[in-house]
Amino acid sequence: MVARATDAGIQVLDRLKERVFLASGLDARNRLHPEAVARALTCLERFGQRIEGIPNRRVRVVGTNTFRATKEPSDFRTQAEKALGHRIEVLSGEEEARMIYRGVRYDLGPEEHLLNCDIGGGSTELVCGAPDVDAPHLAESLSMGSSSWSLCWFEDGLISSKRFKRAILAARHEIEPVREAFRTHTFGRCVASSGTALSLANILRRNDFDDGLSLKGLHALRRDLLRFENLEDLDLVGLKAGRRPTFLGGLAILIGVMEALELKRMETSESALREGLLLDLLGRLLDADARDTTVAAMQSRHEVDRDQAGRVAQAAARLGDALAVPWKLDEEDLRLLDWAAQLHEVGLAVRHTGFHRHGAYLIRNSDLPGFSRTEADLLAFLIENHRHRFRRKELEDLTSRDQHRGLRLTLLLRLAAHLHRTRNAEPIPAEVEVLADGLQLQFREGWLEEHPLTVLDLESEVAIWSEMDLKLGF
Repeated sequence: MVARATDAGIQVLDRLKERVFLASGLDARNRLHPEAVARALTCLERFGQRIEGIPNRRVRVVGTNTFRATKEPSDFRTQAEKALGHRIEVLSGEEEARMIYRGVRYDLGPEEHLLNCDIGGGSTELVCGAPDVDAPHLAESLSMGSSSWSLCWFEDGLISSKRFKRAILAARHEIEPVREAFRTHTFGRCVASSGTALSLANILRRNDFDDGLSLKGLHALRRDLLRFENLEDLDLVGLKAGRRPTFLGGLAILIGVMEALELKRMETSESALREGLLLDLLGRLLDADARDTTVAAMQSRHEVDRDQAGRVAQAAARLGDALAVPWKLDEEDLRLLDWAAQLHEVGLAVRHTGFHRHGAYLIRNSDLPGFSRTEADLLAFLIENHRHRFRRKELEDLTSRDQHRGLRLTLLLRLAAHLHRTRNAEPIPAEVEVLADGLQLQFREGWLEEHPLTVLDLESEVAIWSEMDLKLGF
């Protein structure tokens, strides 16, 4: 989706959509079939041509459930990024739900309590929120989607009452752990978004089962389908060819959701994840970044020493600004460095010993609104490696693009933390000299002699980075 910001909101300029059935390409070991990879890469090459020339900071690309599920995400993501020409972030299920909610809320307005159900190819997101609030107060991502459910319960395409019953019960079972949390809320509007719901609502209307999306109409459609023995035999007005392979699974899931939550009727929304991402991206461009709020909230929750965090952040920013051009650090890199500095001591809330590891654990296992899983993983990597030994093996767990970023940002964060280890508020009298393969710190004459602990720390860093692609001198 390509759009521009206006005083009235988002104005869509262009849309491209292709169904490549990526979720259906996962085998029993959660590895992608070569055919699915080829379909995805071909699609992304076409999309890449459309967004060619748009600055990186104005483009956001995300992967959802299949990227979360596949056992070989790094290799596929590297190929996908090359085909598209832009970095791909993997969203957590909760962050995906939040973005969907934001898109739906933008479409329907802020006035009423809202429950939203969004059935994707590999997961179903349930969210609810209060009026006049962009972020939901309850968000869950369930491991069932139209593609995965169709493969699980209707793989050979055969249709029967028994299969529908099992698929619906399985969907209800998936919802059961979160059912009460959602049922305790009163909703002014119950909404279903994205392709599965929109397609089913259209089919119900065009085949005279109902004039909207109702549980009664969905059951009538289910019963009508029993006159067909096989998916290929379906002759249903409004069922597009592209929807046919995932149609039965999506129907079973929506029935299961409405039964479990005791919903008789839902309206539909044309807006969902893409619109939510556009709004989030617009906020980032207009200095209303949800990630800043998340970092500040985490500092408060874990009683981070903000003065010390600010000192380290300021030193890291000085280093980053000096090296931004030669190291090709973009605005997002520098912002990530700042967030890592602001949270580098968050693990002290657990224990001083190994607080860098505790901090990384908190980042990886906390709900971080605004951060993709990809961003959170890199943030945790920086915090975990900002002191003591550098865990080079963990660098390999990052994407190839993030390995390059991670190495450089880690060096800058480590140096900033060392320079302010004594928690002294005085600015450090050092200048940065860019080397062909690293950096050189130049201190005021006599300063190092007055700070032997800093010398020891820097000598340790020189030894560590002598084994890396980057060099350090002072």
